[in-house]
Amino acid sequence: MRVMNITLSLFRGYQGEGFPLNILGKEIIMIKKEQFSSKNILKSKNISRIIIFTLLVVVLVVCSIFLFSTTILAVNVNAENPENKENKEQNKEQQQDYILSYKDVLEIRLWGYPELTTTVTVQPDGMMSLPLDGQIYAAGKTLEEVRTAIAQEMKKVLPSLESSQVSLTVISFSTTDISVLGEVKTPGLFPISGKANVLRAISFAGGLTQNAGLKNATIIRDSEEVIPVDLEKLFYQEDMSQNYQLFSGDSLYVPKAFELSTISVGGEVKLPGLYSLEGRVDVLKAISVANGFTDKADLKNAIINRQNGEVVPVNLESLLLENDLSQNVILEYGDSLFIPMTLENNVYVLGEVKSPGLYAIEGSCSLIEAISLAGGYTDKARLDSCLVIREFPPDQEGLEMRTITLKEVKVIREENEQIFEVNLKKILKDGQLAQNITLQPQDIVYLPTRPLSELNIENTLDIIQTSISIYSILK
Repeated sequence: MRVMNITLSLFRGYQGEGFPLNILGKEIIMIKKEQFSSKNILKSKNISRIIIFTLLVVVLVVCSIFLFSTTILAVNVNAENPENKENKEQNKEQQQDYILSYKDVLEIRLWGYPELTTTVTVQPDGMMSLPLDGQIYAAGKTLEEVRTAIAQEMKKVLPSLESSQVSLTVISFSTTDISVLGEVKTPGLFPISGKANVLRAISFAGGLTQNAGLKNATIIRDSEEVIPVDLEKLFYQEDMSQNYQLFSGDSLYVPKAFELSTISVGGEVKLPGLYSLEGRVDVLKAISVANGFTDKADLKNAIINRQNGEVVPVNLESLLLENDLSQNVILEYGDSLFIPMTLENNVYVLGEVKSPGLYAIEGSCSLIEAISLAGGYTDKARLDSCLVIREFPPDQEGLEMRTITLKEVKVIREENEQIFEVNLKKILKDGQLAQNITLQPQDIVYLPTRPLSELNIENTLDIIQTSISIYSILK
């Protein structure tokens, strides 16, 4: 600050009788004109020149230190920045399988020969220049293929050059102009930098529409070559052989799915019926067109019946709740998807009742209550021969829980199921409530038209099972 004050004071004009000189803002020395000789003026000028030169040197040194520190900091930040490192890794990975094309800019380095480092561009004819002299064909080749060719050509000029001394890097990727047409959300012409392939082209076009025909996509090369692409294998089987590389002038066309798959959806769905659907049809799509399943659907035991007789079990509970996509089976022409009715918390009431069918029970439900749910019995019902059928569960614990041992109930058979006869007259007319047994889920109540003594039990069971099957289909 003192140097600057002295310097500024030397360049001030005369003020009054003297030349004011302010040193550190404390003292003002008035130098009289007559005392300011030519010798003193010359001396002052020399001092001012020295001071100005010194000041300039100081400023230059400070600026140099600042710029050098900033550069070092920027280099360190760039080296330590994980984003830069990640970008380099992605760029390296992208270049591995990249196929060179027109307008790609490359850098050729010959280690040990820094003066031969060259930046070249792939020309319209596919050629690229070499350091010193010569050209090689590069378009349509990978980086490694071109690097090997460069090493071979340069070895003719530099015999001691090893292949490992040659490096080739893409500095700037060319833009690939790809047309994506057909069943994509935003068809058009897209400039894609870097490696262009089927997946990237579809992504640029916003993805596929619901009507896309996955099996019949095509690539039309500029040379009029047509390449079939199976997008179903690419998307659902991760078959990357279908992810073809695309070049400028190529067109990717995704057609509409004209192939119709006629399937039937039955059982516990809201709109059972026959459906003709376009494109890929799977279990989820079939359930969707049938407007979903009912509350009585047995999600664990759905089945697909193939035209060739094959039966494929489908666990919809695993598909919907656990996202087990292995259960989302593909349906083919003529297949039938059937979702059965669950027997959990339900009982069948069949035979001579006004509304035979499957009824949900909540909590405990007696035999008389179940018959009431079915609208009551008809005039033809044989009340003294009401059958209750209870199938044995596979585990012993369930067997003990579900087996009925009542003295007032006549047990007819206990083999694969427990069959017993109940006299409803004793309940309704005589008030013998012991006969009014409590039902359990999956029980079957059957009111015949004739006494049980006149019926063959096996034929009766067949009739009951047929009734259940017919009811399930009609329902």
